[in-house]
Amino acid sequence: MGRTESLSIQVHPNDEQEQINLMQKFHWNLLNSQEIKTVDSHLERRGDSIYSVTNSEHYVKLVFSRELELPNLTEIKQLEQQFNSLIKPKEPQLFPGTIFPWLIAALFWGIGILAWLAYFFLIYKPNKETFDKQNEQYERTRSQIFRELERYN
Repeated sequence: MGRTESLSIQVHPNDEQEQINLMQKFHWNLLNSQEIKTVDSHLERRGDSIYSVTNSEHYVKLVFSRELELPNLTEIKQLEQQFNSLIKPKEPQLFPGTIFPWLIAALFWGIGILAWLAYFFLIYKPNKETFDKQNEQYERTRSQIFRELERYN
């Protein structure tokens, strides 16, 4: 067996299979998948009161390996680096914060509706159009990288 490189990442349990499929496109082989659930409880003093604080984590640890003698590894790594440097645009919120203050303002004061309409046309709509263009470019670039990767399979 030749030399290999390895990589360990943590993902949300719902994203496990999607992440495995993605890594395989870059010629990573899954070595191990381990679900981690931890719960830590301790007491904390805040002023004169003592509180019980519980922290929990739930994720899947994935361990991958890849052959270093893989043909075209340099090109594959270059595409992987390109892919990993992509930044997914953030979609603007239709209702900033939560919807509840907007509903309350709309029910009790007509100004809530006017404020939301102003927000919608002056802020949300232009930001949504920008997001749509950026997201289209993001998806186009992802697809292009995946098409280039197919040449090395």
